[in-house]
Amino acid sequence: MARQWVKKEVRRDPLVSFATGVERFVKEKTQTALYIAGAVVAALIFAGILLSAHIKNRDSAYASLLRAGTNIFSNPDYALSLCDKLLSEKQHSADTHALARYIKGDALFVKEDYEGAFEMYSAARDRLAKDLIPDVIYAQGKSKESLGQFNEAISFYQEFIADHDSHHLAPEVYLSMARIFAVTGNQQQAAVYAELVKGRAQGSKWAQYADDLLPKTEK
Repeated sequence: MARQWVKKEVRRDPLVSFATGVERFVKEKTQTALYIAGAVVAALIFAGILLSAHIKNRDSAYASLLRAGTNIFSNPDYALSLCDKLLSEKQHSADTHALARYIKGDALFVKEDYEGAFEMYSAARDRLAKDLIPDVIYAQGKSKESLGQFNEAISFYQEFIADHDSHHLAPEVYLSMARIFAVTGNQQQAAVYAELVKGRAQGSKWAQYADDLLPKTEK
């Protein structure tokens, strides 16, 4: 009885049943089984080739982005050419293209094409890594500030402060707001933000810049 029970349970085991079925199929249709096995192996090899190509493309793309990033200030035209090449290649991911647009925006900003820089930052923003969002918001604000579009710049800076007040760029954002208010004649607001910078970034270059914005009588 015990042996019969074991045999019944084994027959019910789906893995054993599958193995038994495969064994029977191989014995009865050897050529077909070999063809299927060959096809599976070929598919695995092809998948490996595709994965390897994907990794190589990704690594090559990031190597180009690294070169572009390190040439933004010394050779912005070269940085732009690297970014444009990547953006023209369809095999790269949307995230890779977003990073290329962000770096291209920096290179355009260095070349004082602030409108073009803003367009690149805006196009990149939705697909950038979360850690870069504060940087791109700041960059959007700087582009608008450089274009003299102060209300829009203030809007981006306020968004930055609302969501990323502890970010390392926060003192620069407060300083930018102080500078805009000083330029537009709102000395009271300029002084408020300048004092914020001085209080939060004591002894830093930001604090010195903020102090320079204050009227001499308030020092």
